[in-house]
Amino acid sequence: MKTIQKVPFLLMTKKFLVRIHPLLMTSKLRYAKAILHLYQNFDTTVRAYVEVMDFGEKKTKELQAWIDFHISRNHGPPTHFITLTCAENWWPDLRQIYTDLEVIAESTNQWTGKQLQSNLLRNGNQSAMKKASRKHALYVNEYFMIRAKRFMDTFARTVMNLEYYWGRVEFASGRGAIHLHILGIAKDKAYLHAFHNAKTEELKVKAIQDYAEKYLEMTADVEIDNEHDKFAQNDVTSSPLGIRYCTCKNRNMDHRHLAQDTMLHDCNEYCLGQPDPKGKRCRSCRFGHGTEETPNKGDTPGKVLRQSAIIQKDRKGIEHLLLPRLHSRRITQHSKSLLQSWRANADIQLLIYRSNPNLPDVGEIEAVSRYCVSYAGKRSQTTQQEKNSIEDIITA
Repeated sequence: MKTIQKVPFLLMTKKFLVRIHPLLMTSKLRYAKAILHLYQNFDTTVRAYVEVMDFGEKKTKELQAWIDFHISRNHGPPTHFITLTCAENWWPDLRQIYTDLEVIAESTNQWTGKQLQSNLLRNGNQSAMKKASRKHALYVNEYFMIRAKRFMDTFARTVMNLEYYWGRVEFASGRGAIHLHILGIAKDKAYLHAFHNAKTEELKVKAIQDYAEKYLEMTADVEIDNEHDKFAQNDVTSSPLGIRYCTCKNRNMDHRHLAQDTMLHDCNEYCLGQPDPKGKRCRSCRFGHGTEETPNKGDTPGKVLRQSAIIQKDRKGIEHLLLPRLHSRRITQHSKSLLQSWRANADIQLLIYRSNPNLPDVGEIEAVSRYCVSYAGKRSQTTQQEKNSIEDIITA
């Protein structure tokens, strides 16, 4: 094989230019050479795996073009980064849809079970809801998209003052059947002018904190109710996820339980990585919840408690607003009004720029945009099964 020049995400020879999944670039060079060799010989399995990256690349370029367009029209850069997830095992509207579908199925088929599924769903049976959500996934996805569109066109525009937004749908187990990443551009550039005009770092923090707390009701400080457990009873109405906001009797308690049911972070392999086979290395949470006290136990201490807000850079160099946190170490920072309106896990971040909003620094905007692109426009993740299959092909 000819000498291969290695550049990010690409393998090049004089005759071929092939896009390779980033995870493969971390493997030994012989793995990459073998993948290229298989591609050149038109191995359908590996070729399909390589070419699937094109879709993610196109979506990334779409997002970058959208950002460039609005900056050129002086609308400003994206200010809000939001993720809306699906509560397919809880939402009352979906429960009614499941019930109607089961009634139709039971009327056309001879039912031999001990109890009708439609009756279980009417009574809010959790097990029946989980079963129905898996059975009627297409209805879940369609309902989610209708709900999200109406939510963005009403709540996001009138309450959050988002004039423009871009969204990308993703599917991932463990985060709901479907979820939506949204970049929003707020009216009149929101907090950007006040943040830029502030003369000191303390005043800059106060400027963005005031906006976050006044307009979005953002908080990181929720006291856990140890007596509340959404799984204590096999009934979806035991959690505010299973009831509509218009029916809640105590707004503060509704928020407290919603945050506990949807925004409470428990460390696992998703944020810690794979367990140490030798059981000696303590893993660290990539979301800032600290390092395990015992190897492979996931017993991280949680977020650091703080009396005042700060702006802190993450491991990628992106600045984030961290609000005061006096009670819970594990509640994820969120918007109270957004959470109670959407009634499922809803993450929101305010994007920070140091340059003048009227004369933006293109490099700074590109850095923040690249962060959003890597999250909202990320390529498909490689499953362990896929990696093992490719390794078997290479080492055969």
